[in-house]
Order: sequence, then structure tokens, then C-alpha cells
Amino acid sequence: MSTYIMRWNPSISSSKIEEFNAAREKWPEGFCGNWSIYEWEDAHEGDDYYMVRVGEGPNGVVYHGHFLSEPYEGEDWAGTTKKRHYVDISIEHPCDPDDPFITVEQLEALLPEIEWRRDHSGQLLTDEQAKKLHDAFIFE
Repeated sequence: MSTYIMRWNPSISSSKIEEFNAAREKWPEGFCGNWSIYEWEDAHEGDDYYMVRVGEGPNGVVYHGHFLSEPYEGEDWAGTTKKRHYVDISIEHPCDPDDPFITVEQLEALLPEIEWRRDHSGQLLTDEQAKKLHDAFIFE
């Protein structure tokens, strides 16, 4: 099983904070969705991921989960003609996106070699990086 960093910038994403909060209120333990993944070639159903909010507002891990499907090609979420790859995901223990489980500052201290504040969604971690992140992840 592999572990990925997925990134969510609500100011440019098709997934908006208001929709996320409505789903979180309705299903506080979690729900399902899909997400675009850049490094899709080695991704598989069952892989682990952490969603990091980036951009404006508080940044950090706002939920985690697993891939519920193999990657598949689809239309661009941003509406261009570019093809993207997606995975169906479980969204487990979602927190208030304005109060991340782990802040970006904590992530930078934990794994300084990763660019936490920007980059693509679907960054594959090494086993060592995944273990450090998993050990630091605490549900509240």
C-alpha cells in the first residue's frame, strides 16, 4: 500500500468549502467523493492519502482516507479540454477546514523536504515519509 499527499485549494477547486462543510455536517464520520491525481501511474485501490488544504486560509491536513478505485481518465474539473485522472476516495474523519488536524507549519517541521504550501495533488510519499506522517496524525 502506498501513501499520497492530495492537495485542495478551495479558491480554485471545483470542491468548495461550503459544500464540504455541508457534507461534513451531514456525515461527520466521513463520506465519499472523487479527486484528481497527478501521479496516477502507481496509484491503486486501497492506497492511503492525506488531504492538505493549501492556498488562502489555514493550511494543513483536513482529512485522510483511502482510494476506493483504480485511477480512471475523465474530463478536466477546471473545464479545459485537458484529460485528467481521478480516483474515488473515502473522506474519513473530516475536520473543520479552518482548523486542520496538522497545520502546514507542523508538516514543514515533520517533513521539510516536501513543498507543503503548493504543488500538484497526488504526490507519492516514500515509506519512511508515510510512517512519519501516519505517526503524527491524531484524530480529535
